[in-house]
Amino acid sequence: MAVRVPLLLACVLALFVMDVSAEEVSKLIVEPNVETDRMGDVDVPGGDVLAKMHASQYILRAADGKLTNVPASRALLPHSDGMNPQSVQVDIGPMSEIYVRQSEVFCKSTDDGKTWTARPIKLPPELKLGFRWKVLRDGTFISVGCSIGNVVDEPAVVWASHDEGLTWEKWAEIAIDDLPLPSGRPYVQRYVHRGLNRLRDDTLIWGIDVRDDPYTKGMALYAFQSTDGGKTWQGPTLVRDRGASEGATVRLPSGRLFATMRMGVMVHPSDPPLLLKYTQKVASAPFNGRNRIKNLFVMDSEDNGRTWNTPRLLTTVFGQTFGYPAVQSDGTVVVIHDTRYGPGPPGSRAMISRDEGKTWLDEVYYLDSTKFTGSYTASVMLEDDTILTIAGSSQSGNTWEMVSSKTDLYAIRWKPVKK
Repeated sequence: MAVRVPLLLACVLALFVMDVSAEEVSKLIVEPNVETDRMGDVDVPGGDVLAKMHASQYILRAADGKLTNVPASRALLPHSDGMNPQSVQVDIGPMSEIYVRQSEVFCKSTDDGKTWTARPIKLPPELKLGFRWKVLRDGTFISVGCSIGNVVDEPAVVWASHDEGLTWEKWAEIAIDDLPLPSGRPYVQRYVHRGLNRLRDDTLIWGIDVRDDPYTKGMALYAFQSTDGGKTWQGPTLVRDRGASEGATVRLPSGRLFATMRMGVMVHPSDPPLLLKYTQKVASAPFNGRNRIKNLFVMDSEDNGRTWNTPRLLTTVFGQTFGYPAVQSDGTVVVIHDTRYGPGPPGSRAMISRDEGKTWLDEVYYLDSTKFTGSYTASVMLEDDTILTIAGSSQSGNTWEMVSSKTDLYAIRWKPVKK
């Protein structure tokens, strides 16, 4: 069933939100309790140290002025040609099976990610770009896909599979043409960087960001939500009116939703002056960084995603952008983010919060080593609170041509140290 809000009404609603709470919709909190350039009072490890770790059964923890090894299990998934370091997708099934979709193979583990099998992938028919999938608690695979790019307005298509993705049936459509920009203008580009999220109660949240051309004129992030296995969808909900994309959402033990998002727009005149401190490009960044946000923010929702509080800056270094959250049963929140331009070599780093993401420890975990800036991860939480992180890694270079068909995925089983 498609959910459609008439364009005029959607524009009125969007403008109403902007008129009534423009400061809240656009406001950013940029006073982090820790800075992420040199965490744990330890210099970032060099490339040789990270490469040795990458080939070993441990990860590195920087805390209290010491760099220590933390035992971890690291397994290489079957290789898939055509895979790139930003296409990591993972979910867990009803019998604790773990599924990872790669470009040409579909991987499965029945022993918590220690070993993996693979078979050729089967995609839904009439697949268009933006395909994302999750696994419901009854084993149903749900996929949402749509066309992306310039001047497209056809609906997203929801597919369902009851045989682990071997065959698919059309489940629903989501109308996504009436998503106005904050100005009230219709969008001219759309993308699905956030993809599909599944909460532990099987609530599905699918995000789409829309843009003007050029995107600096206006951007908005919308979300649709389903509570019946993807058959019907509620929305759209305007999440943010600025360049919020790439991230994920989890439900905390308190019931609140916690989300990460990448901000990738120019600094707005109304932004706090302190933000400029964290938006200056680092020496190795290849392009314009001055007065541009390229950092990771986090935010919460008290009402199941209908509204979100003011985003809070998490990473204080330009180029620490994509972040994926996971939450343990005691409320410990872990966010694994990339570091594109330094300090130190690129790779995945994990930050820790003991209070459901309100404050963050001056502590960091180094999970993998890669030569490609912008390698992404995705994680699931196992029953014993072990975090299973799937990390994209390429050792061949730092261009899309170099990493095409030369990207490997690693399954890293680990836990943050409890004090």
